Amino acid sequence: MNLSELIHEFILALIEPGILVGSIGTVSFINTANSAFSLGLVFTCISLLYFALNADFIAAAQLLVYVGAINVLIVFAVMITDQSVSSDSEKRGIGYFTALGACSILFLTIVCIFHKINDFYSSSIHQSEYLKLNLFEQNDVQNIGYQLLNKFLVPFELASLLLLVALVGAINPARDEDEGKDIAENQKKSFVSSTSPRDKSSFF
Repeated sequence: MNLSELIHEFILALIEPGILVGSIGTVSFINTANSAFSLGLVFTCISLLYFALNADFIAAAQLLVYVGAINVLIVFAVMITDQSVSSDSEKRGIGYFTALGACSILFLTIVCIFHKINDFYSSSIHQSEYLKLNLFEQNDVQNIGYQLLNKFLVPFELASLLLLVALVGAINPARDEDEGKDIAENQKKSFVSSTSPRDKSSFF
């Protein structure tokens, strides 16, 4: 192992714990603001991981879309809901441990799948003429744009629809809460005006 490979593995070893810690913090914090910031840490570490793997375009897209747009949107949605939840206000019940077990099983399954894919990729990459002749004739940006708007057009539109639903779902609780406050204030004002004593200086 030469020096460049050692430095590369050292950088990966610094990034991967950040992804792990941020993921655990996202699902562990009861305060939604801390959970949103932990999710931002995960997105940032994933973009750094793409930079370390020489995928500059995907890393920049990760920073712009996920860190710069989606995570900021989540933070603003958490701020406008105005739900102050302390760490002692809720107790972790059986649902927490069920979710923790399900996430652990899913993580182990993904690790096994990646090992299988890596073995399959290492055995078949040298035999793929399509990758040699077609994919590497274009640069990364052209290839990603072509594949995204042709082969993966339907998943791309479904992802945009999913983000729209998430946006509406994040804003809707804040709007309902504001409408409830306005109705309560109007009812209070009408009640005060109806029960206030009549002015003695009035003719009637």
